[in-house]
Amino acid sequence: MKKKLALALMLSAAVFSQAAEEKPEVVFTGTPWSTMGISGNGRYIVGTRQYTEAYRFDVQEGRLFIAKTTGEYDDMCFADVTDEGMIVGKSSDMLPAIYNTATNEWEHLPVPYAGITEGYANEVTPDGKTIVGYVMGSIDPTKPYTVFPCIWRLQPDGTYEYEDLPNPDTDFFGTKTQFISTRTISSDGNTIVGVMVEKKGRFYQPIIYRYNGKEWTYEMPFVELTFNGGPQEYANWMSQEPNMYDYITVNPGDPEYMDQVEEYQAIYTKWQYDFWTAFRTGFEVTSVPVITSTNGKWLAPMATETTWGWKEGDLTIRQESSKSYPILYNLETGEITKFEDITSGFYTYGVSNDGDMISSDGYDFYIKPAGETKKIELGDWLKREYGFDLRSELPSNTEFIDCCTVSPDMKLIVGCYRSVTPEGELDSKEVFCIKLPGFLDSIMETLNTPTNTSIVLAGNELRFGAEAEDVCIYDMGGKQVLSHTGKVNTLSVADLCQGVYVVKAKIGNEIATGKVYKF
Repeated sequence: MKKKLALALMLSAAVFSQAAEEKPEVVFTGTPWSTMGISGNGRYIVGTRQYTEAYRFDVQEGRLFIAKTTGEYDDMCFADVTDEGMIVGKSSDMLPAIYNTATNEWEHLPVPYAGITEGYANEVTPDGKTIVGYVMGSIDPTKPYTVFPCIWRLQPDGTYEYEDLPNPDTDFFGTKTQFISTRTISSDGNTIVGVMVEKKGRFYQPIIYRYNGKEWTYEMPFVELTFNGGPQEYANWMSQEPNMYDYITVNPGDPEYMDQVEEYQAIYTKWQYDFWTAFRTGFEVTSVPVITSTNGKWLAPMATETTWGWKEGDLTIRQESSKSYPILYNLETGEITKFEDITSGFYTYGVSNDGDMISSDGYDFYIKPAGETKKIELGDWLKREYGFDLRSELPSNTEFIDCCTVSPDMKLIVGCYRSVTPEGELDSKEVFCIKLPGFLDSIMETLNTPTNTSIVLAGNELRFGAEAEDVCIYDMGGKQVLSHTGKVNTLSVADLCQGVYVVKAKIGNEIATGKVYKF
């Protein structure tokens, strides 16, 4: 027994030593199309080239899966992916669906109403239990299209069930809501962030849904920061809006037409300036795209502060000053952190579970590390943190580096390089992944989740408490060293060296995992 314990400790020390010496690694995906979604464990990324193809890339195994569109205007989309590689998005029929990579077919998610013609599965929880999106259509022939924000919950039989989210009749101005588009969902499935568009389509606001175990509620935390006064104040201003037909009474081409148009424009501009100056605070939070951390803690939009100017006779409002900068909104506490010194070259594309933010200005990839107030270029950050030279791993004529996304634990960073010929023409473009030290920790943590199903190693025989299939065995570096797809009760591991392994298998309707020690 003491020998076994000593050997286990030696193996653990060897694994620790290997991790300590681990360096960043660049993995090329073989596709130039930007990433749209990333799995919670960072293993998979998905992306789409509109009307052409979509892809899923397995970062751990370096495998690229491509799905081709079926028609000239096929708008299918791979939007997100689970830890197990399940893809969600929009089918070739414009409906929310799951893509089956084994059959190369879309499996549509259920929709509740006749007349639904479009929809989108925007994001899925890492475990695949909840999908968020929307459906739309004309369910009443006498009314225009309606957008229904919704989720789909995984049922015990493996199917998904549709569930409506609250769809307020009135917007943040007290008028009829134009639509709500739900975009992201937290890993526990209890927080959803989307966008509400007001009746006239002029203003947008982030909307946050929360589930308390029984029902969904919603809030719009930035409304009071953006507007002075509520629906009644808005209604008062709308009642004063100049009516064009009160001022333009002649037809185009009439000698008085242009004079009447200018008179109306001047009156409208004066009203608009008074309205905006009184009603709008000048602080506005962008709602598209919606950037939320996987754990549902951080919302990372841009904020813009604007002042307007006007003088008698002006036909348009002048923008006298404007500055934009990234902010972090803590969805748990409601606290806003402003990064007002980062006023250019930073538009947030992704945020980690700790609040690290990434961005690109089209030329360089930037990181705003959690706990810091300044942005830093990706190559400089890698040199500072790991002594790693990113440029040496990319083509020597690389001119631009765009950012795509980041894994929740910040251990996988996804970008896209563009190289240029001496003549200034595009030479090549490709998505690449940077695996940072500890990248596989999240995958191993997923595999090491507790299980009630017995997985036991006896000598060279792996034994399961019940019939198992899709068995995968990984070493402690995260590399798959053995797999078996058929149903078994035992499996020989005689060819494996001594060491510590993680076993993952499908037993019944559940994925079971366990750690075993081979001596």
